[in-house]
Amino acid sequence: MLPLLLALLVGAQAPPAATPTAPAAPIRQSAQAFGKPAEIEVRGLPAEDARGALQKAFAEIAEIERLTSSALAALNATAGKGPRTIDPRLLAVLTRASGFCVWSEGAHGPFGRDLYALWGLHAPVEEPPSAEQVQQAMGLAACDRLTLDSPPGSVTLAAGGGLDLYGFAEGAAVDRAVEILRREKVDNGFVRIGPVERGFGPGPQGKGWPVAMPKLPGQEEHADQIYLRDRALAAASQTDHPLQGGPWSYLNQRTGQPTPGVLATVAVAELAMDAQGLAIAMLVMGPREGQLRIGTLRPRPALLWYLGTGAGDPLVVDYRWSDVVRK
Repeated sequence: MLPLLLALLVGAQAPPAATPTAPAAPIRQSAQAFGKPAEIEVRGLPAEDARGALQKAFAEIAEIERLTSSALAALNATAGKGPRTIDPRLLAVLTRASGFCVWSEGAHGPFGRDLYALWGLHAPVEEPPSAEQVQQAMGLAACDRLTLDSPPGSVTLAAGGGLDLYGFAEGAAVDRAVEILRREKVDNGFVRIGPVERGFGPGPQGKGWPVAMPKLPGQEEHADQIYLRDRALAAASQTDHPLQGGPWSYLNQRTGQPTPGVLATVAVAELAMDAQGLAIAMLVMGPREGQLRIGTLRPRPALLWYLGTGAGDPLVVDYRWSDVVRK
């Protein structure tokens, strides 16, 4: 009996308690992209895997910056010369941006290169453009000047046309970085380029990724904070990149003119490129037309308009913003 009893006692002993595994520390990296601060944070991966994912995501951001600048300039040089095969990623960005042009009836899209050049976007100009110059450039900004994916993988730019992804490129790069991170098995991450940011997964404390709302000139209160979980936020302001002749940064490409009255907009959507495009389109349209147009979108975004002169607290108009606050 004794050997049997000893065996039972030995078998009944509890195994030594396993040492709990410490959660992987968050890994954050900052850089510059599109002339703006860029940052990516990854949580839940071993440090070596996280750093590898960050490196690949930043490399993709750099590639999107190249495609939407030098590769786009090369495409512009082929205007009027028939179909040109382009990188599928650039084709996808142009397709989505062209959709914005159609949806907004020409208020914001990728065809405003010559209009923005007249107003001094990329290089200073001596004076605001004349009505004749604006009218001519507007004719080149029509939404039908680009034929997409015919033949497959190609685009055809009409003679005289010029593409500029101002107001789309940073959002496209953020979305591509998120795709790369997810491909690298990241389930909890955050990507930001300038005023465009996107969070996926539970964030640092399970509520999503905290982002600060922009603080505008004349505002006395501190900017609010919201949380992004599988959503993107973009802000557009009249001070982003002041154009020639006034305190504005964006043009209504339908009229060829800046649109005073709206200080800034904030848009929340599923994709960063959509959020950026919406923020700018809503800035130039204003809340009256804007609310009519965004009601046709599915899934519905959330918008804030800040109206005023910048001399005091702005008037705030919202569309479905309570959906963002509740999430």
